[in-house]
Amino acid sequence: LSNKISSKYQDYKIKKIDGGASNRNFFRFSKNNESFICIDSNKEKDKFFSYLNINSHLSKINISIPKIYEKYENDHLLIIEDFGDLRFDKILLNHPIKDILKLAVESLIVIKNSIDFNESYNLEVYNYKNFISEISEFPDYYYRYFYKKNISENLKKEFYECWTHNYNLIDFDFSFFVHKDFNLNNLIYLPDRKEYLKCGIIDFQDAFWGECCWDLFSLLEDSRIYFDDQFNELFIKHYYENTKQNISIDQFRTKYYFLNCSRQTRLLGRWIKLSNNLNQKWYLDFIDVTKKRLFNSLKKLQNEKLSSLYDKLMPEFSHE
Repeated sequence: LSNKISSKYQDYKIKKIDGGASNRNFFRFSKNNESFICIDSNKEKDKFFSYLNINSHLSKINISIPKIYEKYENDHLLIIEDFGDLRFDKILLNHPIKDILKLAVESLIVIKNSIDFNESYNLEVYNYKNFISEISEFPDYYYRYFYKKNISENLKKEFYECWTHNYNLIDFDFSFFVHKDFNLNNLIYLPDRKEYLKCGIIDFQDAFWGECCWDLFSLLEDSRIYFDDQFNELFIKHYYENTKQNISIDQFRTKYYFLNCSRQTRLLGRWIKLSNNLNQKWYLDFIDVTKKRLFNSLKKLQNEKLSSLYDKLMPEFSHE
């Protein structure tokens, strides 16, 4: 790494930092009171260019994202601003959850009101094929792992038919900018900044065009850490009233809970998949939180067919 970057960093201390499930490598360069983050995307070269692409758009609006100081395109390296280690999921015990969520929701409102659909962004548009591919991780990984057997063909057929039927009943509008991973672990607290700019946003390279509510439920229904959802309805209403909407709030809620149910369903399988593929058993620690988020959203969605389906798929659901 030191042979690929500017010589001015040669006397900096270099420490590798956790990159989660990403194939990219992350390093912190530090000297005295100065530090930078280096992202090495050599193993995920497409992520390097998508990061630059999304950064070029987000940097034009009034939110907090890391500044890019240097880029080495031949080596797929970036030197960016260091936002520190005060991730939102790490500071929950020291700050009221309502205040933390408000910073993030206000940032989302700015993003949604500043970016309109534009084909020139070269972002993927979410569709039914994506939807089916994602929920397939539940029967392919979670069901087999948790129940120690493959899902029956009849139940598998019912699973896809039920989800497809309900998907087709909703008039989706996949034309809104979606960060995709707008979770607490991708938001950094920046205490020296004002108001919502205290919310530093990272890891946006997988952005796509999707539903307006997507990032909101990614935040409020975080699958990695459970916190009281007593403020969810407050923030759903606040977000709805302060963004450009052409649907009723009841329609917005339906989309919110339906897509969150599909997301939590997918994540139950994803945690098993990551645990197996990366040999990192701690991903299994997220299963209980994910199940709780799924069951709560199913109840709020009040969809009898989906609830009946999950009574069969996950008998523990009916006892929650």
